[in-house]
Amino acid sequence: KAKKESKPSPDDEEEGAVDAFLTEVESELRDEQIQKLWDRYKVWIYGAMAGLVVAVAAFQYWQGQVEERLTQQADSFARATEQLVDGNPDAALAELTAVVEQGGPYGALADLQRAGILLEQDKLQDAISIYRTLSTDSSIDFVFSDLATLLWGIHGLDSEDPAVLEDAIGSLTDPSNAYSYSALELMALLSARRGDLDEARTILEQLLEDTNTPAA
Repeated sequence: KAKKESKPSPDDEEEGAVDAFLTEVESELRDEQIQKLWDRYKVWIYGAMAGLVVAVAAFQYWQGQVEERLTQQADSFARATEQLVDGNPDAALAELTAVVEQGGPYGALADLQRAGILLEQDKLQDAISIYRTLSTDSSIDFVFSDLATLLWGIHGLDSEDPAVLEDAIGSLTDPSNAYSYSALELMALLSARRGDLDEARTILEQLLEDTNTPAA
């Protein structure tokens, strides 16, 4: 037997019409609410969009400036290296000074190179001054500042205040620091310079007993 399709009752048709009407009303109210919110905040939304565009443009400009500066520093550093190879330390110093003035990692590296040249020219205090400044420069990577601190201690061992050097080098003696063994050796030498031979002997004995101490 063929099944006949069931026809909705008048009550069902009325309920469906009511639901459709309520849905339409709800939709209109929602649209009206969205329109009111848009009218109220559209100025702020436009402002935020404009600010975002400006911020992106500013970041891209800044990024371009940074890349240009790094390129210039790299070129100057390369020219300084060539000048050293050609036996022109003064010209190399001039190139390196230009790199230092622009700061950043290249600036710190150039400063270390400058100090090395000054040491070769027997300008010990000038080199020590560079190491001292780099050691306290919080704007550079700790790799550069730690190395500068260690070199300050090595080259300033006979002329700098032992207490000042011990205070600076103390942080490098942490076992997690790459320069810890060299720093401990320096601490022993500074203790000896202060006349505290027992402390110097204790530090050196610890280095000798540590199997991880570099043979050198």
